[in-house]
Amino acid sequence: MKRVGIITGIRRLGFHIAKELLQDGWSLAVVYLSSKGEVEKLKEYGDLLQIRADLSDFKTYKGIVEKTFEKFGRIDAFVHLASPYFPTPLEGLKEEELKDHFLPIAQAFLFISKECAPYMLKNEQVVKGRIIAFGDWATNTTPYKNYSAYFVSKGALHTSVKVLAKELAPYILVNAIALGPTIKPPDFSEEKWNSYIEKTPLKREVSVKDVVELTKFLLGVESMTGEIISLDSGRHVSGECS
Repeated sequence: MKRVGIITGIRRLGFHIAKELLQDGWSLAVVYLSSKGEVEKLKEYGDLLQIRADLSDFKTYKGIVEKTFEKFGRIDAFVHLASPYFPTPLEGLKEEELKDHFLPIAQAFLFISKECAPYMLKNEQVVKGRIIAFGDWATNTTPYKNYSAYFVSKGALHTSVKVLAKELAPYILVNAIALGPTIKPPDFSEEKWNSYIEKTPLKREVSVKDVVELTKFLLGVESMTGEIISLDSGRHVSGECS
C-alpha cells in the first residue's frame, strides 16, 4: 500500500521532509506559493502532485484535499510547515500583519485538517490518518519580543493541535513539533543567527536529519496524540528570550 501525504511549505525544511518521504515511497501533494524551483527539484524523487495556493486565501486552497484524493485515491497524512516569519512590534502592529501570519499558520491548518479527516476515515487500518503541525519552541515558554503576530498565530496553532487531537480521536492522530533554530533564515546575519545558537544549551542548531526522523516517527506512531514536542537543542530550558 502506497501512503499519500499533503505537505504545505516546501521551501526550507519542507523540501527535506518531502524528499525523504518521496524516496521512502510516499506519494505527495506539495502545496506552494512561490517555491516553484523546489517543487521542480522534488519531481525527480517520486510521485508528486503540485498545487499552487495562497494559504492566506481560503478560496485558493479549499480544493487541495479533494484534488489530492482524486489524484491518489487516499490520504494518510497532512504535514503543515507553511509559516511567515517577520517582526511585528506591538506598538506598530497592523491588522493586516496579524492576518498575514494567522491565516496561513493557524486557520489554514485547522481547515485543511478538517477537510482531510473524512478522507482519512475511509482508510482501513486502525490508525487511519496522521496530522503534524510545525510550531515554535518559544510559543509555550518565552516568546521573542517584537514578533507579536507570529507568536499569537503559533499559539493558535498549538491550541489547534490539542483541539483536533481530541476531536479526531480515536482514528486520526494529531501532533506537533516545536522547533528551535534549524536553518538560518536568508534575511538573518551570521551574527544574529549565532546569537540564537549560543542561547541553546547544546550550542548548535537543530539537525535537519533529526527533524526529518522525528517527522517520520510521528507518521508511524500509533499511541501518541495531542503532543507538542520540543526539538530545539534544549533551548526551552535555557531561560528568557530577547
